[in-house]
Amino acid sequence: MRLEPSHSIKKEVEKKFHQIEAGYFGEKLVDNTLLEVNYPPHSCILTDVHLKIHDHLYIQIDTLIVTKKYLLVIEVKNIIGTITFQKHSGQTIRTLDGVKTPFECPISQIKRHVQSLEQLRFPLPIFKAIVFSSNRVILEHVPMDEPIFFRKNLSSFIHQLNKKEDRIDTSQFHDLIRRIQSKQHVMLRKSLCDRWKISQESLIKGLLCKACGNILYKVSNKTWKCTKCESNDRTPITHNINDYFILVKDSLTTIECKEFFRLSSTHEAYYMLKKCNLINVNNARKSGYRRNIEVF
Repeated sequence: MRLEPSHSIKKEVEKKFHQIEAGYFGEKLVDNTLLEVNYPPHSCILTDVHLKIHDHLYIQIDTLIVTKKYLLVIEVKNIIGTITFQKHSGQTIRTLDGVKTPFECPISQIKRHVQSLEQLRFPLPIFKAIVFSSNRVILEHVPMDEPIFFRKNLSSFIHQLNKKEDRIDTSQFHDLIRRIQSKQHVMLRKSLCDRWKISQESLIKGLLCKACGNILYKVSNKTWKCTKCESNDRTPITHNINDYFILVKDSLTTIECKEFFRLSSTHEAYYMLKKCNLINVNNARKSGYRRNIEVF
């Protein structure tokens, strides 16, 4: 975490930072599972989908799979502990280390997503799946009629859906993709610095060690070493880049990369950014880079 230990709100920001980071990690695990599935021709997988249903209704879907056979809405939950579903009250309880915490029921959440999509009258049946990405979770009182899975069981569920008959032809499929894209709505997320009124000047700059969090120094063009634990790192930007996107803003330039990570030149920043799975917004060296959320 890039706040000094003495910072007054370090603990609160650190907790929120790890929650966001865990969410990204959980969705990435599910993305990797989806790569294992053999899809029928003309399939599309969209991640982190924000759709405008009408002027007063917007929805955010973790993953939306579109084929000529079906639409599948996937809600990813990266939660650990014991999860108890209380169908009669519509509430879900997480128990961890003896502490019980209620949170929004994912069943109700995904049902609202499906009902919202139904308003758009897409020419395909809509299916849903709630996926728990962590192995450190125990599910209790799971409703038998709800598609709730651990990550490793998701591919079998999709495989069964892929056996269904086509409902639209290729031309209609492409029309549907264009229609979904036309409904895409760009959500502007507040960075943690904006949310907590933290000055960027108070953040610790440089590339940090993934083992202990201390500053790395450059040994050669391909190797960085920790100033404290002396761990070597050949790709330090890949695990540091999320710090910038979560703490500062959702895009950066080579100049901002050079300054934030204390690199020797914009040339070095450019080539380090090339190692990350980022979107080059303007396809030029001085353009902005954003997180690549549509990974398929």
